[in-house]
Amino acid sequence: MDQQTRRRILEKAEYVSEVLSVLAEKRDSLSFEEYAGRREARDIVEREFQTAIEACLDIGRMVLEARDRELPETNPAVFRTLGEAGVLTDDIATRMAQSAGFRNVLTHQYGNEVDDRDVYNVRQHDLPVFREFLVQVRETLD
Repeated sequence: MDQQTRRRILEKAEYVSEVLSVLAEKRDSLSFEEYAGRREARDIVEREFQTAIEACLDIGRMVLEARDRELPETNPAVFRTLGEAGVLTDDIATRMAQSAGFRNVLTHQYGNEVDDRDVYNVRQHDLPVFREFLVQVRETLD
C-alpha cells in the first residue's frame, strides 16, 4: 500500500473516530423520549451515522484496491469482501454489511419513514462494532 493511500485511510479513520465520540455523547445524554422528541438531535445522529458508514465504505474500498481485489458492486459486499480477504473477522464483516443497509435507509428515507427506535437502538448498541472495524483495519496497515 502506498503512503498516500495509507494517509487517506488514516484520515478517514480519524473522522470515524470523531463521529463515534459525537454519537457516544448523544447516546449517553439522550433518552429515547428526548431523542424522538428533538428533530435536531435526530438529524445530527442520522447524519453522523450516514457519513461514518460512508467513510468506512471508502476505507474498505481503498484497502481492497491496495490488495488488488476487485471492488464489489454493492456496499454490503465491500465489508463481506474485507472479511473474505482476512481484513475483518466474519462477525465484524457481517455487522458492517448490516450497517451498509442501515446507511441506505438513512440516505433514501426521511421524516416519518425513518424508524426512530431503530436508529436509537443502533446508537445504543452498535458503536463498538465501528470501533472494532477501525481496530481491524489499522492492524492491516501495520
